[in-house]
Amino acid sequence: MPNFLQSRPPHYHHFVLLVWEERGADGQHEAWRFSLQDSQKEARIGFKNVQELTVFLEKWMKDSSEDSQTDFSPKEKIK
Repeated sequence: MPNFLQSRPPHYHHFVLLVWEERGADGQHEAWRFSLQDSQKEARIGFKNVQELTVFLEKWMKDSSEDSQTDFSPKEKIK
């Protein structure tokens, strides 16, 4: 059997990324802020900087990859 038939389809997940610049009272740049909104839930997570965002995404991807090792085949046969 060809190898591509044995592989699982890719696992997709959608986030909406919001990026905005915070400025001080003098109008000067203070920081970039970030938030992710999960497209499958109504949850939004805020991040103080790009490092926090990166840490979150790396952990999320690791955890999701481990979860994807489970069997996604249907448990019941459709009649």
